[in-house]
Amino acid sequence: MKLINYFSDPTEAVLTTSFVLNKTDQITRVYHHQEDGMWEFISERAVEESDYKVISMEEILNIDEGLLSLSDMEPGFFAYRKEPNVAFEIKIIEE
Repeated sequence: MKLINYFSDPTEAVLTTSFVLNKTDQITRVYHHQEDGMWEFISERAVEESDYKVISMEEILNIDEGLLSLSDMEPGFFAYRKEPNVAFEIKIIEE
């Protein structure tokens, strides 16, 4: 079985927040949305639409190389961890 690497395009647009970008927050939640295949890398903080930023996959991996462990997470799933440097738990997104 060949593993799929969903992170293979470094220029792919992904969502994150200004809090992650300015390193106020660590990434603790990752969503790979089913409907559009978009990736979302956020923290526990409640965010407004204006807090979201679009950056490249390469930029988000430069912020947290530990995200590479999620490169084969299929659309329709999300991953979470309680703190950085801890393994992610992966679950299906309940609609």
